[in-house]
Amino acid sequence: MELQITGKNVKLVPTARRYIERKLGKLSRHLPNIVESKVEVAEEKTKSPEQRFVIQVTIDSNGTLLRGEERGENLFVAIDKVVAVLDRQIERYKGKLYDKGRGSSFARSEFN
Repeated sequence: MELQITGKNVKLVPTARRYIERKLGKLSRHLPNIVESKVEVAEEKTKSPEQRFVIQVTIDSNGTLLRGEERGENLFVAIDKVVAVLDRQIERYKGKLYDKGRGSSFARSEFN
């Protein structure tokens, strides 16, 4: 899995990069055919300090794109939120694939 991490208005320290790599590495257990992951970290000047950091993650899995965006008061909270969103998306995607496969084989066996 190729991982691209970019920062916008924020300097990413090595501990933050390792944290992102570790959290996104856990997603590859659920979806093993991840080709590329792009992470964009931005710090925005907002009125609400709880929404200062914005994390956008785009995952390419053999043509299927999964995207998540979350905000948090610090970098690590935002990363945790976006990983939870992507985990739910992966489970939903895998469920659709599983249901689609089951439906076609069940229909074939029913008519034969």
